[in-house]
Amino acid sequence: MAVQPQSAIATADSAGEAVFMFPDVPSGQLWIGTVTIPKAPASAAGTINLGGQPVGPIFGPGVYGPYVTDHTKRFSLSIVGLVPDTQYEAVWHADDEGQKYSTWPGTVTTTVEGTVVIPTPVDVAIVSPLPVPVSGTVDVGNTVTTAPTLAATVQAGQATMSGFVVNLANHAAVQGVVLSAPKTNTDPIEVGGPLVSTTTGFIIEPGEMTPLLPVANSDVLSAIGTSGDVLSFLVT
Repeated sequence: MAVQPQSAIATADSAGEAVFMFPDVPSGQLWIGTVTIPKAPASAAGTINLGGQPVGPIFGPGVYGPYVTDHTKRFSLSIVGLVPDTQYEAVWHADDEGQKYSTWPGTVTTTVEGTVVIPTPVDVAIVSPLPVPVSGTVDVGNTVTTAPTLAATVQAGQATMSGFVVNLANHAAVQGVVLSAPKTNTDPIEVGGPLVSTTTGFIIEPGEMTPLLPVANSDVLSAIGTSGDVLSFLVT
């Protein structure tokens, strides 16, 4: 399915605060995409929520994500620092990819006073008419593809499910956390905040991997699943 931007409109109160509630995801679908408030002032700041649980920060008109959710966890933004009594529109560039996590919307840009803010891409193609210095003679057709930049340290680990809520280990993240479940797991694992349950988290099926979850520390994530199943994580 093509990208389907979803809008949430809210008017800031006299204190410059507002809550943006995006439409519910249809039952049986997972939507994934980046989110932004294009006309928000630089002073704006707040929290991105899934099912009422905070999953990451948002500042000004920047672009954040991608975030993924289904019909059980409504996507919303809690924002302060807006211009009082002013209406704003938040946009979530949602893309239905079922439970494949195979693609998500392309890079979204926001212009702020002449400055273009571009989120870190997964794969960047740089086209330049200038020669590219290389060792020896190599014809690259003026196109260079760069790999994503990782944090200085990468921490990998896993959490073994017990049938109760298990909190991930404390590892600070620069880019975020990627979660995966091995094919040998017997059942899906629900992942979310500290109060995650078998009905409130987002589901990771055996053999699946999430996109990068932009959280500041792996310990903000908790999981619950069948005893003995494993949830692996990579912190970058």
